[in-house]
Amino acid sequence: MSAPSRPRWVVVAALAAVGALLGFAAVTAAIYGHGPLLSVDLAVESRFASHRQHWLVAAFTVWTTTASFLVAAPALLLVCAALARVERSWRPLVLGMVAVAVLAVSVTTGKQVVGRSRVPFAADTFGDGGTSYPSGHTTTAVVVAGVVLLLLDRRLTEARRRWALLAVAVYSAITGASRIYLRQHWFSDVLAGWLLGTAIVCVLAIAWSSPTFARRRSAPGGPPLS
Repeated sequence: MSAPSRPRWVVVAALAAVGALLGFAAVTAAIYGHGPLLSVDLAVESRFASHRQHWLVAAFTVWTTTASFLVAAPALLLVCAALARVERSWRPLVLGMVAVAVLAVSVTTGKQVVGRSRVPFAADTFGDGGTSYPSGHTTTAVVVAGVVLLLLDRRLTEARRRWALLAVAVYSAITGASRIYLRQHWFSDVLAGWLLGTAIVCVLAIAWSSPTFARRRSAPGGPPLS
């Protein structure tokens, strides 16, 4: 990323992060009480239930496993470690560790603070150890896929970068849909996961592309950093 283009890119990423966080806060406030979002949750759950098929349940069960924190987080760290070795720089691994830590803390905190009950309990039921909000699998999908894209960004052409962004969006969308289809989450849980994950990735992207961090990253195959 060239120096002249970076300020504009950072502004866009910062605005996206702020917008996603504001959206997350709005969704969090909206799930309390009998507001319009509750009606959307019930309508989406009803629509998915009317189209539930055994083969899709099996397929989505396998798909959603890839976004489990216990699967995706170690996989991301392995990718970061491999790139750190190839680039002879420990910074990809640092990015992965920070991403995993922020992901774990933010999702766990959200679940404990909100305490929303999962399906099939009422959508406006809270407390008693509920862990529905936000969707951890959805947030994990966005963050892990987004960080992989950040790590590979320098190796991608503009056209391939667009395809990679599309792949991240599709993977995250299908993961979120699978959580609703499997009756593990309400739509608003998934929406919150998309927003929270987007905010995390945008903040990490700004840090990853900062002049100080970028200057200290070695080129592929370059000399080890001091």
